[in-house]
Amino acid sequence: MYPLKFKPIVMPKVWGAEHWLLSGYGDNTSVVANGYLQGNTFDEIAEIYMDELLGQHVFDKFNGFLPLLFKKIDANDKLSVQVHPNDEQAAELNSLGKSEMWYITKATHEAQIAMGFAQKTSRQQVKEAIEQNTLPELINYVPVVAGDVANIPAGTIHTMCGGTQVLEIQEASDITYRLYDYARPDEKGNMRQLHVEQGLEVLNYNRLVQPLVDYELGDEEVVRLVSDEHFTTNLLIINHPVSRDYVSIDSFVVLMAAEGAFSVGEIGEEEVECGEHELVMLPAAMTDVVIRPKTPETKILEVYVP
Repeated sequence: MYPLKFKPIVMPKVWGAEHWLLSGYGDNTSVVANGYLQGNTFDEIAEIYMDELLGQHVFDKFNGFLPLLFKKIDANDKLSVQVHPNDEQAAELNSLGKSEMWYITKATHEAQIAMGFAQKTSRQQVKEAIEQNTLPELINYVPVVAGDVANIPAGTIHTMCGGTQVLEIQEASDITYRLYDYARPDEKGNMRQLHVEQGLEVLNYNRLVQPLVDYELGDEEVVRLVSDEHFTTNLLIINHPVSRDYVSIDSFVVLMAAEGAFSVGEIGEEEVECGEHELVMLPAAMTDVVIRPKTPETKILEVYVP
């Protein structure tokens, strides 16, 4: 197999746009954009290559399903205030939960995200705030700049303000409980649906102490950003070719160009180029690759299932 690129699926929103860069979810499954598999959907190649594509333990655990979803989000306006269920809660809907992380790629000087409650609160307080249109006053707002990282476990209330662009890595789920939407109509002039009772059931009402991931760049080429049971994300910072050995991972690896561009391929084989804010998927069968930066100090998100 070889490094796979995919055609983005663009979804316009009232606040901007979502670009699904890699998906095996529902009817929105990605289509291969390069090589001899070009034109095939992710589901089709997963059915043929199975553990060679996903990794044996990933294939067995998720029954051939791609458990992660990769997006680029362009927020021209604020998103709704929302929350997602965890795996146990979502299982009742025959779905994975939705824990996610954001890597901020662009932010205006006034850009903010909101994560968690500023103080410990209660179900009744939140319900009353929704009814009184004061919910944003309970949330913890944080200014952001390019390079900031937010880890958003399921159950965390969150939103994103306008002037922000992020790369998002999440569990493969589209369950969103919208709690507050600024009385904003959709593109047809209708008020967007809220999911108050469902959201109140899954919310974590505790204060969030550390909204952003605390990481240092230092002299290391590999910086761990997020690692939990759903995904591991490292930041690779390279200005020269580097070799990566994935033999012990037993998972596919996705490389997302957070800043700059790169090429990647098995040593001695043809390499595939990846432009800024694009991604490439390395099948699990590819265990020894070389990554070559095409721009000074290229930054790459390296993602796999632990």
